[in-house]
Amino acid sequence: MKPVNRHLLVEIPIKEIKEEEGTFLLPEDYKTTKVERYAKVNIIACADDCKREYSGEAYVENSMIEDILIEGKMYHIVSENYIVLLMEAK
Repeated sequence: MKPVNRHLLVEIPIKEIKEEEGTFLLPEDYKTTKVERYAKVNIIACADDCKREYSGEAYVENSMIEDILIEGKMYHIVSENYIVLLMEAK
């Protein structure tokens, strides 16, 4: 799978969600989830027309991650413009 048009193919690591105690009375089956503004991703591939070659881990704007279902498999892409932080290799 090769992204085009300045997009990156990314993998979203799975993380545990912690439930927070609240002071409001809500039904027992009511679940709240806090959506973070930025998401940590692993860069799998980048388009040939990106400004540079990206690899490794990065933080991107969470709402800009596009989910694409192809033949039963979910892929995640994000535009190069929405990379906000690149993690340096250790």
